[in-house]
Amino acid sequence: MNPAEYERMYHYEHHYWWFVSRRELVDWLVRRLPLPLHPVIVDVGCGTGATAVQLQQYGMVIGVDISPLALSWSRKRGLDNLLLAAAERLPLAKESVDVIVATDILEHLDDDIAVLAEFYRTLKPGGYVVVTVPAYSILWSEHDLALMHRRRYVAGVLAKRSRIAGFEVVRLTYALFFLFPLALVMRLLKRTPPPNKEPEAQLPPLPEWLNRFLIRFQRIETAMLAHLRFPWGVSVVAVLRKP
Repeated sequence: MNPAEYERMYHYEHHYWWFVSRRELVDWLVRRLPLPLHPVIVDVGCGTGATAVQLQQYGMVIGVDISPLALSWSRKRGLDNLLLAAAERLPLAKESVDVIVATDILEHLDDDIAVLAEFYRTLKPGGYVVVTVPAYSILWSEHDLALMHRRRYVAGVLAKRSRIAGFEVVRLTYALFFLFPLALVMRLLKRTPPPNKEPEAQLPPLPEWLNRFLIRFQRIETAMLAHLRFPWGVSVVAVLRKP
């Protein structure tokens, strides 16, 4: 990810609707897992640390990121269980982790199956992965360039690669279902940056009332996931289980 994006993320994560909604979705999913007493939770690609802070209510959280800059921002949030490492080579013992959270990580990496296999290695039997990835190559835009994405996914591809790594797919759905048409229009208008301009993640400033509305709107969508799966959306969301 471009270094400037970490500072933007740090300042946006606690209030901007996209980050708040994704964090609340992950929290909602983790809360419904059959967690053991005092679970070990690993946030792979923890970035600037807001999700790791949120997950501390459930157990001991270890943040992992390949970027020293990202970890320095995480420390500003008071996190101290931090590891500098690549997702493909986690410095964690075999079968030592109860839950892995990987929010928008796999799309950055050349070999996503190898990363999923590494998650499998470190998880205890019966452990879970909560994963989100950006959906649909048609949504590829300047946003993906700024965040240094390799690819976008459809749900079936994520499920297939997860099974190759050995996982059972417990839950598979799209998210940001209702906002998909708006995202499609916006991304098609911003597919590439102007010449001689560094790509930027698309986080347009919003009026406070609209930002609050989008957060509340996404909470309704998240609650709906208890009863259904969305057939399309801006993100793919999966819960995987190691047998």
